[in-house]
Amino acid sequence: METNARAAERGFLRRIRRLSRWQVAFLLPSAGLVVAVLLHVAQWVTSWISTAVARAQGAGDACSDLADTLGVDPDAIEIEDRAPSGFVCQAPTYDGGHAIIEHSGATSALFMLALAFAALSVAVLLGVLIAFMVTRLLGLYRSPFAEPRRDRWPLRLIGIGVFMLPVMMLGQYFQWYSKSDGFGICPFTVGGNDVLGFSVTADYLPPSLTCSGDTVTGQEFSVTQYGFPFYGFLAGVVVAAVGLGLLVVARMRRTRVEADQQRLRTARD
Repeated sequence: METNARAAERGFLRRIRRLSRWQVAFLLPSAGLVVAVLLHVAQWVTSWISTAVARAQGAGDACSDLADTLGVDPDAIEIEDRAPSGFVCQAPTYDGGHAIIEHSGATSALFMLALAFAALSVAVLLGVLIAFMVTRLLGLYRSPFAEPRRDRWPLRLIGIGVFMLPVMMLGQYFQWYSKSDGFGICPFTVGGNDVLGFSVTADYLPPSLTCSGDTVTGQEFSVTQYGFPFYGFLAGVVVAAVGLGLLVVARMRRTRVEADQQRLRTARD
């Protein structure tokens, strides 16, 4: 048994050594994405467990902070599942309002870790893709069979546009990190009611920030903000598309010129 295990380990190490640098570069961020998915699954499981435990304890015990701090009737407290972000305790107040306290617990830490792994892995994966494409484009650019020098601008535009995409996505991550406290994106009031709780999430395709939460009356809201990563991302797509269009036109023109030259040679013969 031990001999078979060692043989399997040696075979695994040999397969790893056979991987090229590009394969390893693609595998590492892919592994990071797998870790992010597992952390997100753990966040859902943790949220379900925390909600089940709270309901088993009863709203009066699980939401004692709501009754103690805001002075609501313990019998009127309700537990609402907010998977994968835990649960909330809510109850009407004596003055006709609505009180809400969020209980996210470990789900917040798991969400932050999953988001960090996903953002970093996506940025690294796109960076590897860009590096791979740039090396191939440079090989085509320097090839003696490449387009004439005046027709190489499409390749430059494609390289610039594609290079901007992961840069803007990485900028989106830093923008989310700097605005995760809600400053500059989350409102203080919605419909005249004060905001009780909120969370800021980041989207990367295309880049945008979304602030969602609840007011003191239980009204849900969501606000989306588009910053410089969004417009930089669109600019990169446009530049790459223009370069691709110019490359197609250049190839068609070159094909037409070669066809005309072939007809002339045929006519001379």
